[in-house]
Amino acid sequence: MLKMWKFRACKSLRSDKKPLIRNSSNGKQEGHDQADDRNNNNPSTQNTFNTHEEQRLQSEVQLLPEITRHELAELLGVATDDSEDGSCFSGQQNLEQLMQRSVSQNFPKPPADLNQNLQQHLVNVLEAVRNDLVKLGPLLQTMGHMEYLIDCYHLQAFDHLSDLLQSVHSFQNTLVLMKWVLHTYLSSELLRHPELPVMDPVKTIDLLLYTEWVEKAKNKLLDNAQKEVRRSLEKILQIERSHDCCDCEEAYVGFYVDIIQCIDAMPKEAQKISSKLSDDVQKVCFQELLTFLQRYTTEQNDILGKQAEMDKPEMIHFFKTLTTCDELKKHVQTKSKSITRSLLQETVEQLEKMEAFTLKYIIEITADIAESHLKNYFKTQNKEFFILILGLQMYFPKLPWRHYEEALKRVMIEAYKLIVHIYLKHLVQRSQRNLVRCWSPTVGQTIIEDAVILHNTILEMVPDVQQWNLMLLKTPELLECKGIDAVKLTVAGMQKECPTWREDQDLLPALLRWKGLSGREVREVLDVLPGQEIRPRSGSWFSCLTCW
Repeated sequence: MLKMWKFRACKSLRSDKKPLIRNSSNGKQEGHDQADDRNNNNPSTQNTFNTHEEQRLQSEVQLLPEITRHELAELLGVATDDSEDGSCFSGQQNLEQLMQRSVSQNFPKPPADLNQNLQQHLVNVLEAVRNDLVKLGPLLQTMGHMEYLIDCYHLQAFDHLSDLLQSVHSFQNTLVLMKWVLHTYLSSELLRHPELPVMDPVKTIDLLLYTEWVEKAKNKLLDNAQKEVRRSLEKILQIERSHDCCDCEEAYVGFYVDIIQCIDAMPKEAQKISSKLSDDVQKVCFQELLTFLQRYTTEQNDILGKQAEMDKPEMIHFFKTLTTCDELKKHVQTKSKSITRSLLQETVEQLEKMEAFTLKYIIEITADIAESHLKNYFKTQNKEFFILILGLQMYFPKLPWRHYEEALKRVMIEAYKLIVHIYLKHLVQRSQRNLVRCWSPTVGQTIIEDAVILHNTILEMVPDVQQWNLMLLKTPELLECKGIDAVKLTVAGMQKECPTWREDQDLLPALLRWKGLSGREVREVLDVLPGQEIRPRSGSWFSCLTCW
């Protein structure tokens, strides 16, 4: 319990009532004496003088607790040198030295396992400071040294916080330190206690010391964020590489979900402290994401390239890559306000680069499938078109996963257009006479049946898919045309109605020759088509065929 200290009057160096002015001249002194005698003979003047003198003397008295150095040291919880004088304590310098030693000695020491117990240690610091102030407050407040004690605690606290900052090694613990300094240390909770006088701890804090510490802490936080995000992304990639199969939706979306969670977790935590700090952390995370994607793109290109060369490539890896790119791109674009435009653009371009070569491999695989089946289909008497359909169903299976279905739709639209184009290319390379011998007299009807089968097959994979087979459906109508004018009208209709006209228009000259038109008639038809370029007369019409 705090002792009830007695108080004594300690006078100034002038303990006796003496004349304020001395002079060796007796005349001047006598003049003053005579004036004093006249004043003393006046009762009213004497009373006024006595009152002023009492006030002057009272102002020169300092009220101090009757306390020895040893007693004060005991109260502060510090030891004193036995050789030191134990008499009544005096001297501000000695008092401040004792307070500094007390604060340094009694400040809580960090635990050995700081990284596991940082939060509890900060609680201990808060309680220790508050308890010391409650214990010493009444005495030091009376002595007028409470502010100095608080200043000592501020200085000791930041020395301690600097040591803690050097000792913590994780983003989370650095964030805990920053949160404590920014939210708890500067709050009224630090010195709020019913036994303490109302005070504002911020008034005595050295703001330069404070801002320097915060800046160092922010830099360390960003450094830790960079290192931890880099390690986490590398670990995510290692886990992804270790999974050869993708037999469930969780495995299909897991890679990009883990990446998004990785780059979002730290900015969300930093947001609890400051929006500006959150933006800074997010920039670091996205910079690491870009570095990761640059390396991942190169590796994935090699992996998918080797897959594409296999006899039976596992298409799920291609679809998963497309989904990953698409989802990461959408996520990055939602953060456009938090990161620089150049960083956003570089990241999106990297993802689009990966999307492009993934689609390229898928198109090449689709083209190989279509080429191998359709080549035989147009040369043999066996109806092998259904084999192509079975191949499509095998390479592009329908799976009940939402993100897979989105990628499948994107792929199958391109595959649909490509198959139609390859079909037309092989069709015009075979004469109608050969097709009648291999198929049946009704070549046009066979083309329509094939077009319908192709559409229905893809419709099962991608509901509500657009009809990209109109060029095939219109070809029998072209075969039935009698006269050049009818051909012109039919071709104009094909140009207007067929959504694949841009991709297939290069096959039009060959298709017209396949119908039986002469070179002059072909040019006549092409002349009436808006925007249709006239091909040179030299060379074969088949030289314009596009090879995929």
